[in-house]
Amino acid sequence: MKLTIKSSLRKFLFMGLSIGLLGTSSCNKFLDVRPQGELPSDRLLKDAAGFESAIYGVYASMSTENLYGKTLSHEMIEILAQYFDSFQNEYVEQVQTYNYKHTLLETTLYNVWKDMYTNIANANNILISLEKYEGKLEHYKLYRGEALGIRAFMHFDLLRLYTENIKANANASGIPYSTKFSLKPSEFSNAAKVYELIIADLKEAEQLLAADAQYLTTPKVNPPVSFLRDLETHFNLYAVQALLARVYLTKGDLLNAAVYAKKVINSKKFTLMDKSELALASTNGGLYAKETIFGLYSTRYYTTVRDRFLLQSTYFSYDLRPNMAGIYQHEQVGHDYRWEAFFRLPVAGQGAIRFSKLLDKYLADNQEYFRPEGMISGINLIRLPELYYIMAEALLTSNPQEAMQYFNAVLSSRGLTPLNERSPALSLTLERITADRYKELIGEGQTFFNMKRLHLNIRNVNNVEVPASNKIYVWPIPFDEQEYNN
Repeated sequence: MKLTIKSSLRKFLFMGLSIGLLGTSSCNKFLDVRPQGELPSDRLLKDAAGFESAIYGVYASMSTENLYGKTLSHEMIEILAQYFDSFQNEYVEQVQTYNYKHTLLETTLYNVWKDMYTNIANANNILISLEKYEGKLEHYKLYRGEALGIRAFMHFDLLRLYTENIKANANASGIPYSTKFSLKPSEFSNAAKVYELIIADLKEAEQLLAADAQYLTTPKVNPPVSFLRDLETHFNLYAVQALLARVYLTKGDLLNAAVYAKKVINSKKFTLMDKSELALASTNGGLYAKETIFGLYSTRYYTTVRDRFLLQSTYFSYDLRPNMAGIYQHEQVGHDYRWEAFFRLPVAGQGAIRFSKLLDKYLADNQEYFRPEGMISGINLIRLPELYYIMAEALLTSNPQEAMQYFNAVLSSRGLTPLNERSPALSLTLERITADRYKELIGEGQTFFNMKRLHLNIRNVNNVEVPASNKIYVWPIPFDEQEYNN
């Protein structure tokens, strides 16, 4: 088998889950946390092995089903974007109708809030413990940079889920920005302040992770040091810059969004896949070094997505929205290879179309020996095409010609004819960028956020338009947390 993922990561994923997860104290509040079953910090976080173990534990916790292993990648967050349906599945029906007060959804929202802040506390424990080791650990800057970056990443998704769009309401209420590891819960900060704190963490992380430019190469060549291998599974320098582009775009700062998206693209560390690569679907279900900027290593993810999308068991399997084929064929000139790559089509017209983009085909077909060199099983959280969409949108008004170039690069790589080469030629619009985003990022947990950022009406699986509102786009903060902070 050609998979090159570091063996230490496999070991520490299990160790991290057992020592890195936090429980609640007797106060039983989300931000009132202490470790359960964790070795005391002065025993665990005292050398490189201990800090690396703890960092891997944070990544492992992110890949659990309450977070990016299900809810925030391919399941609830994508049902909200109306990609999927499931006949007589009450949970799916309630999500599709944005009924956040339903018991099933309240439980999901509670778990996201609780587990995110639990894992943020893990990152804070690393950062606080690192303070006395500055200058004493060879990779101190990398440890601190990754912990800061991932703390900002988790806070940003909480902000996008549980608060209003700051572009619509400059005084939007916010969330707690937790920087401590203590019994005292953090106070709420308004959204504007949380943006400041996220950006500050990311800019510091960008400086600390400068050495990643040396360690992350194209083509990929893994360094001999275990912690420096497979950096797409770490919150690396380019993940920080890509997240800054995402944060600035969401905040409405197009200038800085373009600055940071361009940094990633111009680094030449990543390249868009060729349409011939896409046609083979060889990267499905994995982190592929050409386009994956950041993802989570996970072998469990395969079983989760197989049971949900490939198998067709009553109540638990997810079907595509009825007009999905039409969405991919709309304004199609050329051949959009994403259709065959992302979906398994019926053989001889028998059966239903199944969503396969997240499914590791080598595991599904029992052909692991064919797995491409450098492809890692896992969950994509930031991929290169998003940066091209950010550039296209950020430059749409100020430099439409350059914006078109970035957008056309994605179209060409997917097998479609550039807009300006069609007859008649088409202009680039925000609607076209949004439509292609919808096709490209299916299953990756970003479309609902993009709809919210643009305050779009949503056409549901029954082809009924649901008007944009805070009722749809703002998750209610769990009642106990509001009551405790008030």
